[in-house]
Amino acid sequence: MGAGKSTLGKKLASRLDVPFVDSDTEIEKEYNKTIGELFGEFGESHFREIEAQFINSLRIRDAFVLASGGGMPCYQNNMALLNELGTTFYLERTPKELMNRLINAKHQRPLIAGLSEEDLLKFIEDKLSEREEYYRQSAITLSREEQNIDAMERFTLLLHPQ
Repeated sequence: MGAGKSTLGKKLASRLDVPFVDSDTEIEKEYNKTIGELFGEFGESHFREIEAQFINSLRIRDAFVLASGGGMPCYQNNMALLNELGTTFYLERTPKELMNRLINAKHQRPLIAGLSEEDLLKFIEDKLSEREEYYRQSAITLSREEQNIDAMERFTLLLHPQ
């Protein structure tokens, strides 16, 4: 959350002239409910099944750039499935950087809306601790300095030459 997946994803999709796909947005459209509503109605386990089905639905699509939900790679065999689809990137950020990026957008994100700065940092540290082993299974880990469209395009083309 807050690493820049959607922002960079849209720019990369534009540069590569392919569609941009945001998994949360697509799932919300398909079910006509927000991610929060889906979690509340079905529970996390069922929501993760929905995400796995979504990943499998991407196999029939032509080239695209995907911004996944932050938890998507961490359940079932999702990271392996994402890696099969194409080049995956882990946008590595420190917990402090993520907190600074999220502090002004808390009201837009139900999971963190009521958290103090200290609690937000703890939440981010806990989530990263749980999820980083999955994120590190991405084909490419980009440090903050490498998180730009030129680097992402270069890595994508190196792994999948035209």
